[in-house]
Amino acid sequence: MSSLPPDVPPPPPGYPPPPHAPAPAGLPWEMRPQVGFADALVDTIRLLVTSPAEAWSRTREKGDLGQPLLFAVLVGWIGVAFNSVWSLIFGNMWLRFLPMLPPEVRDQAALRGIGTGLGSTLFALVLAPLFVIVGLFVSSAILHVCFMIVGALSGSTAGFEGTFRVVGYSSVSQLAQAIPVVGGLVAMIWNLVLVVMGAQRIHRTTQGKAIAGVLIPIVLCCGCAILAILFAGAAILAAISGHR
Repeated sequence: MSSLPPDVPPPPPGYPPPPHAPAPAGLPWEMRPQVGFADALVDTIRLLVTSPAEAWSRTREKGDLGQPLLFAVLVGWIGVAFNSVWSLIFGNMWLRFLPMLPPEVRDQAALRGIGTGLGSTLFALVLAPLFVIVGLFVSSAILHVCFMIVGALSGSTAGFEGTFRVVGYSSVSQLAQAIPVVGGLVAMIWNLVLVVMGAQRIHRTTQGKAIAGVLIPIVLCCGCAILAILFAGAAILAAISGHR
């Protein structure tokens, strides 16, 4: 009869325990030293565009603010560049719909518009990173408060950094500014979808709470705009009535 195999010896003291559930591998953007700067940027954009659910599943809940901040600055600058170019190209097209103006007046207005547009474009491109940084912190703070209001942070361990990372990586939507005319609208809708998906994953909350937190600033802005229009209309009507 064959003898039984010897017992497996226990691991030596200090031997690391077997790993449990693996941590997220991270987005390519956060592995730039191994992947390379350009490849990491392109791969992260591709992942967020073609498979956002996978992208958010690979996004770390914590790390640092610098990674999403730099990513947002880069894609935001590209979006501003496209938006400025389209504004420069299409900005003077409305002059063609004013046939009552003499041709020389239209030509002079077009030249002035081109000069002003070039100056505005250069100004926007130079200050775009500053605008992106300020907007990123402000929008993250507002969104984080809204998530607190609707209870979307009850199961979160990421805190404000998690919201900041969601807003930062959702800035990839600004690349939709490359679409003429409707790029701004597409970027806004795309951003809302990405933020909802990202908040649901990073803050471990429900889709309903994530949507509610995202909609609060939109509802407040629309309400303020409607009130401003009503007050302005009332003031105009009062002024007209006073001159009768």
